[in-house]
Amino acid sequence: MAEQSTQERMIPVRYDERGNPYWESRMSPPDDSVGVCHIVPDRIVPVIFVPGVMGSNLRSSGEGRRWRMDSVWTALSWIWADAKERKRSLRPETMEVDDGGKVQRKMSVPREELRRRGWGEIAAMSYSAALRWLEENLNDYENCRDGVRVKLMEQALGAELGEATLTEDEVRLSYRYRFPVHACGYNWLDDNARSALRLGERIDQVLMRYRNEGKRCERVILVTHSMGGLVARYCSEVLGYRDKIYGIVHGVMPAIGAAAVYRRMKSGTEGGWAAAQVMGADAAEMTAVLSTAPGPLQLLPTPEYGNGWLRIRSGAQEVSLPRHGDPYSEIYTVRGKWWGLCDDELLNPLNEDQDINSRRLQLEKDWNNLEDLLLRTVRRFHLAIAQRYHPHTHAFCGDSEEKKAYGAVSWQQSIDEGKPLDEWMEGTAPHEWGRRRINQLEEDRVVLHPHGNTQARFSISGPDEAGDGTVPRRSGMAPKAHCRSFLRVAVEHEPAYNPEEGKTSLLALHFTVRAIVRIAQRVRETSTMMYDDLR
Repeated sequence: MAEQSTQERMIPVRYDERGNPYWESRMSPPDDSVGVCHIVPDRIVPVIFVPGVMGSNLRSSGEGRRWRMDSVWTALSWIWADAKERKRSLRPETMEVDDGGKVQRKMSVPREELRRRGWGEIAAMSYSAALRWLEENLNDYENCRDGVRVKLMEQALGAELGEATLTEDEVRLSYRYRFPVHACGYNWLDDNARSALRLGERIDQVLMRYRNEGKRCERVILVTHSMGGLVARYCSEVLGYRDKIYGIVHGVMPAIGAAAVYRRMKSGTEGGWAAAQVMGADAAEMTAVLSTAPGPLQLLPTPEYGNGWLRIRSGAQEVSLPRHGDPYSEIYTVRGKWWGLCDDELLNPLNEDQDINSRRLQLEKDWNNLEDLLLRTVRRFHLAIAQRYHPHTHAFCGDSEEKKAYGAVSWQQSIDEGKPLDEWMEGTAPHEWGRRRINQLEEDRVVLHPHGNTQARFSISGPDEAGDGTVPRRSGMAPKAHCRSFLRVAVEHEPAYNPEEGKTSLLALHFTVRAIVRIAQRVRETSTMMYDDLR
């Protein structure tokens, strides 16, 4: 009689509320099957996700509104918030990270553990699908013969640097470690240098946690989105956390800034109507918040961005700024010019109800504070991270002609009035207090000529450079010279890591996993993390 083969019965791994693995099998009638458990390693390489601007949940340290992006519905609560309400609510000194955001359900890891890892600190509508995908595909021990890592042994991604497929040895080693996915929210309104301090503290806490649990854990891997990359670079290279980080994977990072920030200060958020209403629909709403928020201002183009990205045109005449590599003095702190970064009348809408003398005094104070913020905090941060990257950096950027971003911003005179351009640049463009346009964004300025009653309309350009819709190619490509691997992919900025966005975002996620596996090979450098049979 032929001998029957034994059937393997997989017992899936589950995790308790402290994140420790366990296996559960129910009694069943005797048969020829055998239960199989895939052992989960106790040597830990934490992966910490650092979100982009507006991607962390915030709450007021006193009484006030929350910035919590759990879903479209929570985001919509900001649609009708005018400049005054935003000025009262979105202040860096009164906001703090809110860890009570939405956390994924129906995962092998309980919600209590995911919340403990910081998942509730970041915007669920932007990142929950990405966090889940990374957690499941970096800890797929039951699928170790057919998981994403195995497929990446044969799958080419089209990277410009580091395109070699994973080797069997690299994948095999990675499966001998556990990669729990954490998140680190931060006060995105505040100085990114302070956000980097928070990230450093989180790195220390995560490492200490696993060591206190008796696990081997020496360093972390960072995965960043957008402005989170600037926070991570400052943490690693300025604060001295490099030796606690195996490596960093950056996604769609505005490495040398983005001209879209200037455009938003002048004309509100570009893109779809709903997103613009939530983030800030016009110059009044954006200026009220950004003028006291160093984090978003640190996304302005840096000196590395180059000269000539701001252009004012009248007929055949054109002026391009900056001219001398100093955008701070040539654009950002220029006062009283309609083309300068900030219209001082919009700095503080809460001044509107004061008497004229009080308003003037407050306006001077507000302008001096903004000037100090730009010349000290913003410029200092830019200079501190210039050309500084972790030595094990991997990055991808969005590069699509269909998702253009602002490489340059141009003001074009609608009808040539036949007057010298330098005279129009000295003109004024008065604002109405509390103005809010519902049907269109502020994409133009009516400029009064300084001599006489002549006026002209200057309209702001549309995006002009391939990118991801927010970060132009020149800024997304800037890290390439400092990378171990680099990929250009046609992702859109905000959902760059979202697996539900289709093939391009999945390609970016596959690149991220491949980079993590490559970075993880550095465990060979730490004797406490390496296995005796692999020495």
